[in-house]
Amino acid sequence: MKKSLLTFGKIFVTVALVLWLIERVDWRIVRSELSEVSLALLFLYGVFQLTGNLISVRKWQVIAEYKGLSFSLREGFFTYMTGAFINNFLPSTIGGDTYRGLWLARHSGARAAGISTVVFDRFIGLWTTAVLGLILSFTLWSDIRESVALSTTLLALVGFLLADLVITYLYCRQWFRDCVGRIPFVKVRRLFEEIIFYTKKGIWLRTSMWSGLFILVGIGLSNYTLFRALGIDISFLAFFSVILLVAIVVNLPISINNIGVKEWAYVVFFGLVGVSAETAVTAALLSRFIQMILSFVAIPQYFKMRRNSTHQTIEKAVE
Repeated sequence: MKKSLLTFGKIFVTVALVLWLIERVDWRIVRSELSEVSLALLFLYGVFQLTGNLISVRKWQVIAEYKGLSFSLREGFFTYMTGAFINNFLPSTIGGDTYRGLWLARHSGARAAGISTVVFDRFIGLWTTAVLGLILSFTLWSDIRESVALSTTLLALVGFLLADLVITYLYCRQWFRDCVGRIPFVKVRRLFEEIIFYTKKGIWLRTSMWSGLFILVGIGLSNYTLFRALGIDISFLAFFSVILLVAIVVNLPISINNIGVKEWAYVVFFGLVGVSAETAVTAALLSRFIQMILSFVAIPQYFKMRRNSTHQTIEKAVE
């Protein structure tokens, strides 16, 4: 029942936002902008996206190393892209993360540790984006009172970081660790114990630096190039402050594969720096389409994984 209600809620949000976009956007202008886009800059956008993915894989690799787990950059890249490919057909990005966690768990033989690397990978990315987003929000200070979306997002980020400080403090207390040790469910307890490991300071500094590099290349430069491909001339600092907030909102699991949410976030937040709704939607659609095309490089790896899974199932059945 809970899953059904959650799915229905996501469908409702998706439909509502799509209808809002249909009403708000002049789609003739969108069609015109798509016909005039710079193909060379679109290609460069794809290069930045793939580079950002490689940086993300390296960050995941660093996290795994702290756990004594290892995989090659090539293995990690194709696993990462396979997760992105799977996300094209699932209602949220959680599916791709789940795939990565299970892949590493099987690859390393350490289930809890493998899954915990993906949990921390996702968390440190959100944490770094939140910190940078708040720091750069000063460029949008004059719009806070007028934009409900902006003020709500910034308040949510402040709340998230404060909650993180409280949780980190608790994780560092021995009495809290003792409480975790008394959790009756072995798998849940084991996962908590693995996550507590990440309170060590060294891993935060190193992985947040990799997250910052990904944010600069995979989010900032790539999307700035995409907007320049549409002929938008905007200062990089203003653009960067907005795209960070958009990146956070887009990852909220409140619609089917963030359909509608991504386009809405582009329209609302980029509107604060003078970008028209039509241009913002065009950029969002191009971004979605190119990222989907790039994820297709993982198709051979995906079918290889499916074949291996089938063979293992048959072997177990024979045994």
